[in-house]
Amino acid sequence: MNPANVTDAVSSALVPTQLASLPASVGVDESELRDELEAVSAEALQARSEGLGLAEATRDPRFTALHQFHQDLRDAMFVEIPKELQPWVDGLREPAGAQGSAALGRALTAVAHPEDEDSGLDPLASAQQQALAELLVFEAIRLRLLVASWSSQTFEQLGGEESDVDDIAWEEVEAILADPAVLLPEVRPLQVMFASASVSLARDAAERADALNHVGDDLREELGMRAKLRSALRELRLPESVLLENALSGLLGGDRMGLVELQEDRPVALEGMSRQAMDQRVSRGRRALARTESAWPRRRRPALYDLLRTS
Repeated sequence: MNPANVTDAVSSALVPTQLASLPASVGVDESELRDELEAVSAEALQARSEGLGLAEATRDPRFTALHQFHQDLRDAMFVEIPKELQPWVDGLREPAGAQGSAALGRALTAVAHPEDEDSGLDPLASAQQQALAELLVFEAIRLRLLVASWSSQTFEQLGGEESDVDDIAWEEVEAILADPAVLLPEVRPLQVMFASASVSLARDAAERADALNHVGDDLREELGMRAKLRSALRELRLPESVLLENALSGLLGGDRMGLVELQEDRPVALEGMSRQAMDQRVSRGRRALARTESAWPRRRRPALYDLLRTS
């Protein structure tokens, strides 16, 4: 992959030609995606120039595009897959699709850690695309690690947060990208990074478990309750999940946001919804959670998260 073409390659991979005929409400606008990737890459490069790691940069309020991209990718895992997209998603899970994803991962890794930084391209454009490749590799590992941490409630029961998963993922990605061995043809870089990050996640969990042996039962019970509630929220449709997570923020140890602010921060879940519709979903959702699980506002179709946790 040419370092100048990371945006093109990723846009083409996410918006293949077979999706071009789908309705606008289902497909992805390739030009909008390109613009978003350009904005994100500029902020990723700025963060790098300031010595900020990507996990920290996505939480820095100065980097609005970076924060939004990071949040949107997480929320997108819980969007129900439209039936029109199901054949394409199924194809990605076939051997040929998996090979294509692996090839894209190798290419992004090579750009993020080029053997020859003098590519002959405009230095700023090359650096920006390198920063974008590094970000995409980080996000790929971070999302897989999130799914792994959610496979049971253990990590959250021990006080682990999504931000902790981000930190672990970035630490491993940064270290492995710096190793020239990651570019060897026999190495599968994303698998190596994920395996290393998984070991670090398990080590972090063990340290948390040891620390909790020295605290009172009240804290352990509180963490257990939070983990159970968060696990339940992940089973709901995305709008209800986001709205109820905010409404129950006091129980989850977070800060409650106004609905307008929440809608701006979580457009994948709430874009286009009226204030009245959001209020109604909160009220119905609260009542549903108090009843049996069969009454919960669950997803009607599988989301990417459902496929990843069963693969």
